[in-house]
Amino acid sequence: MNKHPNESMRVTTSTEMREIDRIAEAEYGISPEILMENAGRSAAQIILENYPGAGTETEILVFAGSGNNAGDAFVAARRLIGLGKRIRVFYIEPSTKYPPPVARNFLILKKLGAKLTSIDQIGSVEAFLAQAPGPFTVIDGLLGTGLKGDLEGLYADVVEVINRMKAREVVALDIPTGVSGDTGVIHGNAIQATMTVSFGFPKLGHFLPPGAAKRGILINVDISLPYRFRVEGDQFLLLRSPLSAMLKERDRYGHKNSFGHTLLIGGAPGRTGAIEMASRACHRMGTGLVTVATWEDSFEVMMQKIASETMGVPLKTEGKDYEIYRQTIPTYSSIVVGPGLGLRAEGKKILEELLTRYQGPIVLDADALNLVADHNMHDLLVARRAPTVLTPHPGEMARLLGMSKEEVMRDVITSLRAAVAKTHAIVLLKGAATLIGSPDQRIYLNHYPNDGMATAGSGDVLAGMIGGLLGQKMDPAQATLLGVYLHSLAGGIAAESKGHRSMTATDIIENIANAFKEIKTERDSKLPIECRANLL
Repeated sequence: MNKHPNESMRVTTSTEMREIDRIAEAEYGISPEILMENAGRSAAQIILENYPGAGTETEILVFAGSGNNAGDAFVAARRLIGLGKRIRVFYIEPSTKYPPPVARNFLILKKLGAKLTSIDQIGSVEAFLAQAPGPFTVIDGLLGTGLKGDLEGLYADVVEVINRMKAREVVALDIPTGVSGDTGVIHGNAIQATMTVSFGFPKLGHFLPPGAAKRGILINVDISLPYRFRVEGDQFLLLRSPLSAMLKERDRYGHKNSFGHTLLIGGAPGRTGAIEMASRACHRMGTGLVTVATWEDSFEVMMQKIASETMGVPLKTEGKDYEIYRQTIPTYSSIVVGPGLGLRAEGKKILEELLTRYQGPIVLDADALNLVADHNMHDLLVARRAPTVLTPHPGEMARLLGMSKEEVMRDVITSLRAAVAKTHAIVLLKGAATLIGSPDQRIYLNHYPNDGMATAGSGDVLAGMIGGLLGQKMDPAQATLLGVYLHSLAGGIAAESKGHRSMTATDIIENIANAFKEIKTERDSKLPIECRANLL
């Protein structure tokens, strides 16, 4: 996306983070010891800030594996011991297997007289728990992003025991053991954390289900990496501040034609609600004019449903009326196709006409995506010179790519990149963590899990919102990012007032105005902590 929010937070894969660490040492002389010290020190500080009773009201149990994650845990333990906290360290691997920075921190703990317990079988942990009164604070330093394959053996046993002990709080270092940092996949089992302290940059696995549900509160900390790494890379988390800056002041002397004219096409018999909601959402985005086009056999019903300020036209596919319809198409500043459209043959003809001849931005949603998949119209998307935005859910994405939904969900980033490559469009994959990709290879992640938005019509509302911004001649990449974020923000406000169980897509529309107000506030007070500016 050529105009991206340059203040957004970078999100990395596990491999990218290891490469960043390598470059930091090779080019800047920032040794693994420095990074490890900064990570462990920050983790100890955050634990005490969030759980002030840790180590006094509770005994802190540190579980360490063999790699750098263990080193981070050893540093945190040393820091907490230095503050007089009650600590016991369980370590799985023999210290002879530690890389030098980890071994040095382990040796320091031995010299400090720390309580160190080697785990050669799970019985030693269970025996301790049987006689220890608790309560406990657990620090998970077993594997972090060093996970390779499913958990097995002693590591799997320790994870099971930690989850079973019901500690007062469980803090995962970097990422809960068992969760893939790249895909969010849970490999057999995973630590259920109450808080995760990530180092350097958050990982994709912090935000992608099902692993995202294992991390609890997410707090990311700087470990003194050079600034260049913040702006490099191609995956970023959407944050409020840069998105808010995209909202430019409107011309107070403008008129309705100054703010665009959006056409929305859809609404087969029995499905007119979809396009009606999309049109109402489009109005709420500030579009000057909104027109809905629907099939002749649903036109009368549609005209009774749409708002009085919305215009309506019947869809024509042949004859003189069709020629008149074709001549009006270039007058629209954006077009949304798909909500409730249906899969009739005439829909294919209309879609082909738009993709071939219309030179403005198009949003394809719902049945428009299915028509593209069913009739293999991907080449028409590639050939377009005007912007195209696709808004599939995982099932629609699977049909676009000719694969199963399970394959899409197994690696959503790879699936998203494949869809962008196959269509040359801006593609947003809807879900609890919505992903947006574009032909410039950047991917943005909007993490705002809200089960209340898993309701009929929510996607139609999003399509109308993005179409409305495009109709006002907003940069297509920015319109997509801002539309996704405002959609989530409106849904979050709706959930607060209506409750997650009771909110509907209409509640999202009714809170778009509040979302515009909220996005301009200084703090992300309405957002989950992982989306707030203090994540930086």
